[in-house]
Amino acid sequence: MLCAYWGFVFMSLHLGLHWCVIVGMAGKFMKKSSRACKWILRMTAALIAVYGVYAFIKRDFGNYMLLRYHFVFFDFEEPLALFLMDYAAIMGLFVGVGYCISVLLIGKKR
Repeated sequence: MLCAYWGFVFMSLHLGLHWCVIVGMAGKFMKKSSRACKWILRMTAALIAVYGVYAFIKRDFGNYMLLRYHFVFFDFEEPLALFLMDYAAIMGLFVGVGYCISVLLIGKKR
């Protein structure tokens, strides 16, 4: 269980490190994008990251990563869509962190 949670975080960070490639490929499909569109996408990413922080705390993700809980406790009354949305937001949080790290590293090289 410990490895599953750390693997989830590291895979999300790794995806974020390569997010520049995905953004570049999306830019090729969108010939001309407006400033408003870019800011809307940035604000959406920021909202996902903020909700990801909330979901990280709500789901006790850190305690699972530090093996403070030995079993996963699921609320079977909760809809599956909400569970998946929380985990997708946590993934979005770490993708954003990985992307920021990659931008900082690329900026240091130049």
